[in-house]
Amino acid sequence: MSEATDRLQNLFADLASLQKAQSILSWDRQVMMPVGGAAARTEVLSRLARLSHEILTGDELTTAISLAKLDAESEEKAAAIRALERDVQIASRTPVELVIQKSKVSNDAYEVWKSAKSENNFLVLQPYVRELFDIARSMAESLGYTDHVYDPLVDLYEEGASYQSVKAMFSSIQQPVIDLVRRIKDSGQNFDDTLLVREWDRDKLRQFAQATAERIGFDFNRGRLDISANAFCSSSSCHDVRLTTRASNHLKGILSSSLHEMGHGLYEQNIAERFDSTPLAGGVSLAVHESQSRLWENIIGRSEAFWQFFAPLLHRSFPELNSIDGRQMSRLLSRVEPTDIRVGSDELTYNLHILIRFELEVELLTRSLEISDLPEAWNQKYESYLGIRPKSDATGCLQDVHWSRGSIGYFPTYSMGNLIGAQIWKSLEQQLGPPDQMISRGEFASILNWLKDNVYVWGRVFSPTELVQRITGQPMAPDAWLQYAQSKYTGLYGLS
Repeated sequence: MSEATDRLQNLFADLASLQKAQSILSWDRQVMMPVGGAAARTEVLSRLARLSHEILTGDELTTAISLAKLDAESEEKAAAIRALERDVQIASRTPVELVIQKSKVSNDAYEVWKSAKSENNFLVLQPYVRELFDIARSMAESLGYTDHVYDPLVDLYEEGASYQSVKAMFSSIQQPVIDLVRRIKDSGQNFDDTLLVREWDRDKLRQFAQATAERIGFDFNRGRLDISANAFCSSSSCHDVRLTTRASNHLKGILSSSLHEMGHGLYEQNIAERFDSTPLAGGVSLAVHESQSRLWENIIGRSEAFWQFFAPLLHRSFPELNSIDGRQMSRLLSRVEPTDIRVGSDELTYNLHILIRFELEVELLTRSLEISDLPEAWNQKYESYLGIRPKSDATGCLQDVHWSRGSIGYFPTYSMGNLIGAQIWKSLEQQLGPPDQMISRGEFASILNWLKDNVYVWGRVFSPTELVQRITGQPMAPDAWLQYAQSKYTGLYGLS
């Protein structure tokens, strides 16, 4: 290793340490921190955000990158510099004052969001949402764009994505989803899932979810699972990956969110260890990350094969469910019915939930919608797209944490993840053969190893577009997901 490369790695290790501290402190805030610690935690996180920004934009790092580029003889070293240069470019275009402001407002807003949701009071969160959308507009201006204010914001989460590419994606799946949902409704078939709705013992459910994730291959020597107000995955290293799941009166709430976050966690745990504390650590993008959470949550986690194995284990924890076998469990968890809660929705209408949020984000950013009018605009879109009207703001515009964290431009990556996940699954099936028999026996090693070798281990070596092309032979496209959805739900509901 040359002196220049060594210097760059040491500088980045300093930056990575600050970012890891931010990650752990943010996890603690959402899982364990006493309420009284909120103001002090906001101050610490804001200072860490400033220090990270100063390193990213400092002359020392810029010089180290320039010198290390002369010595980047391997593909991995070149990829590390490419990934770091992207981060530096984004940071250099973002004023430090904006970084500090966003950190302070979003950390405070998270605490307000929790109380606003529990009290069904959008008015108390409204000024924070207004300021965070103002910050997002300022960030877009600082980052620069030619066509649309949304372009640089969605690109932060999915490199290369734009307003037009997101619109095109939704245009390709919106009508097929609406048509399939209508056919299901017209079929008259209805799966009664009332047995899955009650006041569940949260800790017993968490224990079952943890045992399930451990059986699949998540390493709890390097991770943990807790319950929090919103489900998320936090990683400071491949050796420290923390999952949370959310409480729900519907059994699928904690099961689906646990499998979803486990998908993120499996990705983070299986990135090459040598990338830890380098620019190649972490998933390559949010859409690729979501492809794994949605793949494990839906394609595998709602399948009949999955529940053929796990239903008997569920019965041991909850004998009251003994009458529901694996086939029935799969049908109940795959039931299609519009609901006002995104994270509790079925696979088909889920994309309509994301479309609604995308359209509202764009309207708020372009000021064609005022923040004060958001609750009613939200409800109107739910009536238009899903035929239902949320009963309250708590189950309407307050249900998601993302906007209170300033994550504007994030939502489309969920639907991108659906499409990419189906493409990756199709490639896996072509190489391994149909994996249902393995899944029904609780044998996940071959599936996990394939995903590790083809997706996880690479970290940020490739751009998201390059990685998807490398795995599937084509860029992100709707065909595989539409084929999967049509095949699954035509069979499930006996559609002609």
